[in-house]
Parts: sequence; structure tokens; C-alpha cells
Amino acid sequence: MARKRKLDLNKYKQTLEEKRAEIAENIKRLEGESSGRDRLSREVAQQDFEGGGDAALQAMTRSQNAAMIGNLRDMLLTIDEALYNIEDGTYGVCEVCSKNIPKKRLEALPEATMCTKCHTQFGPR
Repeated sequence: MARKRKLDLNKYKQTLEEKRAEIAENIKRLEGESSGRDRLSREVAQQDFEGGGDAALQAMTRSQNAAMIGNLRDMLLTIDEALYNIEDGTYGVCEVCSKNIPKKRLEALPEATMCTKCHTQFGPR
């Protein structure tokens, strides 16, 4: 069981909220690129259409964007879980072994929900 310790939860919450906003903006941008809604994508699509275009390259780009969007959405879920843990008082406690996650790990990865040992042993969820 984790010992009670003092963490600056406001600092971690602010960092997580900033990361969340940045990731959400990246998702929005990638979705716009994939759908051709942004100005640059429309201009490039028009040039490709006029010049014959490379449908395979466009399909590959859309596929890569979809994969990146999926990864970013997973990151949002992890950040949301960490924010929830702040609210319910379990932030900084490993969800596997219930020991405190070292402050150095939380400083580097504030969305961490597992200590390094458990993350290494069990991998990301």
C-alpha cells in the first residue's frame, strides 16, 4: 500500500490539462488534413488533381494520419485517467502494485498510472 505523500496536484493537473489541449488540437489538425478541410490540403489536392495526382500517396498519408489520430486518442484517454485520479485522490499511486509512483517518473510522464517496475513487467495497458 502506498504511503501518503505530498504532491503538488495543481501543478500536475495544469500540466495534464495543457498536454490534453495540445493533443486535442493535433487531432483536430490531422482530421482536417485527412478530410481536406484545411486550406493547405485543399490547395495540394487541387494541384494533385490538376497534375494527375498520386492517389497512392494520398491514401498512404490518410492512413498514417488515421494511425496518428488513434495514438493521440489513446494518449487522451491516459491523460483523462490521470486527471480522474487527481480528483479521486489516487494520483501518483500505481494501479497494479498500489505503491507510490516515483516523483521523477511523474515529472517526466505526469500521465503515468503505473510505476516503472510494473510498466516494464506488464507493459502499457
